[in-house]
Amino acid sequence: MPRRIVIIGCGVSGTTAAFQARKTDRTAKIVLLGDETLPEYSRCGLPYAFSHIVPSLEALIGYDEAFYEQMNRIDLRLGLKATRINTEKRSIEATRSKDNSIETLGYDTLVLTTGARPSTVPIPGSDLKGVFTIRTMNDVERLTNHLVENNAKRVAIVGAGLTGSEMAEALLQRGMAVLEAEIVPEILPVILDPDMASIIRARAEEHGVDYHLNSTLEEIVGRNGRVSGIRISGENYPVDAVIVAVRVKPNTELAREAGIVLGESGGIKTDERMATSAANVYAAGDCIETYDRITRRHIFFQLATTAVRQALVAGINAAGGNAEYPGSTGVTTVKLFGLEVASFGPTTTVSEKLGLHPVSVRVTGSTRLPYYPGGKDLTVKLLADPKDGRLLGAQLVGEEGATLRANLASMAGHLGLSVEEFEQIETCYSPPLAPVWDPVTIAAQALLRKLQTSQAAKSRPVTTVEN
Repeated sequence: MPRRIVIIGCGVSGTTAAFQARKTDRTAKIVLLGDETLPEYSRCGLPYAFSHIVPSLEALIGYDEAFYEQMNRIDLRLGLKATRINTEKRSIEATRSKDNSIETLGYDTLVLTTGARPSTVPIPGSDLKGVFTIRTMNDVERLTNHLVENNAKRVAIVGAGLTGSEMAEALLQRGMAVLEAEIVPEILPVILDPDMASIIRARAEEHGVDYHLNSTLEEIVGRNGRVSGIRISGENYPVDAVIVAVRVKPNTELAREAGIVLGESGGIKTDERMATSAANVYAAGDCIETYDRITRRHIFFQLATTAVRQALVAGINAAGGNAEYPGSTGVTTVKLFGLEVASFGPTTTVSEKLGLHPVSVRVTGSTRLPYYPGGKDLTVKLLADPKDGRLLGAQLVGEEGATLRANLASMAGHLGLSVEEFEQIETCYSPPLAPVWDPVTIAAQALLRKLQTSQAAKSRPVTTVEN
């Protein structure tokens, strides 16, 4: 009898798990449930479709329904929301959005890729018309319609992380004035230290972003049920719409109600095979907690690259294969206002909270030799553990070259290399392409000297003088 595999969630994780399960078991019956009416699309591409860099929202859709059903024999069920899991009977209940009818499906193995949802702000006015989050195509369509219908001129963004920063640039490209509020002293606090983030902020301010950092959003002000302004740290500012872009929350209610164990970070707890605490149930993507290879703890990452690698493992194992997920370094990249921004590993603030007390250096080099035209400045910050010299993280900002160099540094972090070992990796050279000494290598050399000086100072004998 064919194996029955049910996958809940039709995002990038669910689709990846379904395709990998099909490759592993050619005879299995695979059912893929999605609570939206569209198949998998790129959520990361939403700001670029909004700004029209990507010509349309439809361009973000990965595969049409025929590709699932005819090419891969995957039973795609859209507009069907899973509402209950019975792990003892190996069954799920799901509700159809069009008529609220309930369907029960049995499974031999189950994969949870339920994703995450945007957080809201518990303040007066958060329910006014004109307050948006950006997570789905429908969110972008609603925002676009609101801006057009209300002849909007000025938009406030709450949160200056990745999504908030991408939307700030997209709004400027659409001709909007942008006010961006952040509760901490600097933008992009999850991936960058303040001294690195300030480079991007300065460029964004040149383009017109009005930042309100280290501030508190107290109220979204309305008139006739619609947004008319916001109050930040006691000051009122007129705006026509508000985008809330704060942290997302993993969708774990379905798992928790089924008795599946959650981890300390709030995501579903899995092992290296992506198996949950329930027999024959796997999970992947934004709904789970992830093993961080750098800090060696389980945390909540929201990265498409992490999600698809986890889903690959979950799909293979749900179909009877044997694969393991090694964990993530959290390597991340984004392009903002003409700058490539990339990082891996914890920031200095997070490292300090974990008791790592990192040693760090920051250098600025060129992506080409001085005599060859076209070179761009690249600022590199590296962090190391002073106890063993292990590379803890890298942060890079420049007009070119940050992303690929972050991948190189991430590989070193993944392998647990020391700064000394990382500094010894030979990089290529050609005047039109790369300098003899890469900026990352120069940063590693500087960090190694700093580590050696620190270790030498600690090893010096202490001389006492007796009276």
